[in-house]
Amino acid sequence: MIMLLTILTLAEITRMPAAAAAATCSAPSVLSHRGYRSAGLENTLAAFDRALKTGSARVEFDVRFTTDHHPVLMHDATVDRTTTGTGQVAVMTLARFRALRTSGGQRPPTLDQALALLRGRAREALVELKQIPDSADLRALHDTYRRQSAFQWANLASFSSAALRAVDSIPARKGLVTRSAPSAALAGRYAFVEVRYDQLTRARVRAYRNAGADVYARTANNRDAWRRLADYGVTHILTDQSTAYLAWARQRCRS
Repeated sequence: MIMLLTILTLAEITRMPAAAAAATCSAPSVLSHRGYRSAGLENTLAAFDRALKTGSARVEFDVRFTTDHHPVLMHDATVDRTTTGTGQVAVMTLARFRALRTSGGQRPPTLDQALALLRGRAREALVELKQIPDSADLRALHDTYRRQSAFQWANLASFSSAALRAVDSIPARKGLVTRSAPSAALAGRYAFVEVRYDQLTRARVRAYRNAGADVYARTANNRDAWRRLADYGVTHILTDQSTAYLAWARQRCRS
């Protein structure tokens, strides 16, 4: 019964009744990596809106902090790759950051704007912290979560255990992101672990889940990987191909 509550219900990807779906579907739920990744869209409001409209109920994105302590969305330490500007996010004011444009003409958003868009529409936002927040950053992050009533649905994740310790006062689910497979003991310290998909095995997934941690597989973009991960019993799959994944999951769940 526990497994059925954590896997993707077919109601997320088809119009079948949820009760019938839960009995037949064994596809992990999908997290749209950086929203909807295409030219000029990643980590933007347009990316999240498109992901939701194409059927994804969960999105992942990256958060950094400006020099005046505002949480904003940007994957890289600099804005050079994804905007028409240059420079490090950490030395920009919010005003300078908001003056940027992506190659697709989007303004890179604040966390507050992203959560406002997703609230009531997404089942989960996965917020990856790319920096260790200082005390002023933490206050701003907490205020944003409170303002958007996001504690129950916007999970916090990071490669940095220090970043996760820094946000311990925020009552949201927290997960460790890893480049290699962590031990089950380490995984069990968190609500979930986000592991590179090619580092996962059936035994490792079972060990993590037995330790009480959900398993997020990152970032799988082909059917062979999706099939293998589903067979392993991972909880969620992060992908840049969420539309294709949902079509695959629909087919799997109907077979």
